[in-house]
Amino acid sequence: MTQQTLAYVTGVYLSMIREELDRSDPDLDHDLDPSLTDTDQIRSDHDLDPHDVETEFRLLAKKHGIDLDEVELSSIERNMFWFVNNFETIRYPAAYIRKMVRDCGVRRKIGFQPSKNLAEDSEESEVTEVYGYDVEILDQWAVNLDNDAYISILSSLPPTARVLFPSLAKVLETKAKTRVFIAEGMKRGVI
Repeated sequence: MTQQTLAYVTGVYLSMIREELDRSDPDLDHDLDPSLTDTDQIRSDHDLDPHDVETEFRLLAKKHGIDLDEVELSSIERNMFWFVNNFETIRYPAAYIRKMVRDCGVRRKIGFQPSKNLAEDSEESEVTEVYGYDVEILDQWAVNLDNDAYISILSSLPPTARVLFPSLAKVLETKAKTRVFIAEGMKRGVI
């Protein structure tokens, strides 16, 4: 196990333990008198929702040209609270934000994440063939792709592939999708 993997696993376990402790016992300061918690300077941030402070902090960072979309900020919750409440007094906010987040880890992404849009036809990844068919031939066939040809090709596809091509308009949206659809038809002998 590499040191980076070990650090990641340890961070995950610590965050899970922290969540469990917060869930099971919201007041971890048993020795404090409950009547004093409102006047306690350290515990004064109880009334604010941490997600609101984090959202506000991320907006302020974006305003100063710092993208924190991929940064996990849960470890600097109190710092964010102070920063948001004292923003007007900070002389160089961008430098302050960078210093605050320099030791923060990468945000864990859970569940389905949409892929980022790539350029439609980039010069670096120029496609010359699809399924072994030259793209020039596929582009010539694209001119003749009408509703009848669409239905013929679609009916030859397996049901799982039909989901990718719901309508002729969707097929014609991009060159890549049109080329793949026509190549599927050629591969199956429809064209």
